[in-house]
Amino acid sequence: MTTDNYKAPESSQQVLEWQVHPFGESRPKAILSILAPLAISALVYLWSASWLWTVLGFLLLASAEFPFFLRSTYRFDPTGATLLRAGTKLYRSWDQVKSYYPDKNGVLLSPFARPHWLENFRGLYLQFGRHRREVLDYLESKLGPPGPPRPVQKEATDIP
Repeated sequence: MTTDNYKAPESSQQVLEWQVHPFGESRPKAILSILAPLAISALVYLWSASWLWTVLGFLLLASAEFPFFLRSTYRFDPTGATLLRAGTKLYRSWDQVKSYYPDKNGVLLSPFARPHWLENFRGLYLQFGRHRREVLDYLESKLGPPGPPRPVQKEATDIP
């Protein structure tokens, strides 16, 4: 059973679509994601002897892990990037993406030209799954190299 579906683009003007299901990709992480909230809830019950705090703690931990259990579909097309997860759709047009920052698991599409403390809240994080190279190649063809943009050379008409 494969957890990633991939449709290769012919060029950067085509569509790149892939799916990532973190729960299905790593058995150790999947087991830990189930056992950790249960173990912590047991510790909360032993410490507080209250079912109310135990259930509340479990619900908070489970809600924090919820995206890990869901399949996400990502799509690049000529107009922008889309994330589909659990019936919700997040979309950013390429005009809105000013920079991008890859890490080991995915890439953050940022609406800011330079690093900004709000980009984790306003940006769109896309997981690579097994398609790191394809995703980065597509982004580089659309947006240039990752990170903050290079300084723009002023032309003679731009100088006051």
